[in-house]
Amino acid sequence: MLKKYKFNLEIPAIILFAVILIPNLVWAIIPPAFDPLRVESVTKGVDIATTIIQVLMIASLTLLTNEEASNVKRSPLLVTTLVMVLLYIISWVMYYASLFDIVILLGLVLCPCVAIILYAIDRKNIFGLVLASLFTIGHFIFAFANFLCIVIP
Repeated sequence: MLKKYKFNLEIPAIILFAVILIPNLVWAIIPPAFDPLRVESVTKGVDIATTIIQVLMIASLTLLTNEEASNVKRSPLLVTTLVMVLLYIISWVMYYASLFDIVILLGLVLCPCVAIILYAIDRKNIFGLVLASLFTIGHFIFAFANFLCIVIP
């Protein structure tokens, strides 16, 4: 299995992660007036594990290429990836408009994870897929343990 992979800079993956990261950077630098996401985490151990998995996931998808994957081109998986990223950005816009409910929370948590998983499937990157799946689990645990009580009182 390892013979199928080579170290190669995956520019589309770098773009994907940069687009997903931009709203997080904006949120860190310019917090919205209503900001229920800025709380002390109750899942510190999960957060640490998820951060480590996230770094490995980004590295695997940006630095490893499966030689069996075709060049990046329009496919249903990549179109759905782009739709998920767009929904994620829309969720951030809604959040900055002081709207926060379970739908917005799902948009902020689910959409980037689904986008990354679909990208990994399209690129036939099993390492990225496994790590993205683990990241998704950690991201959901963090989000719902910390924020579900806010959106469903």
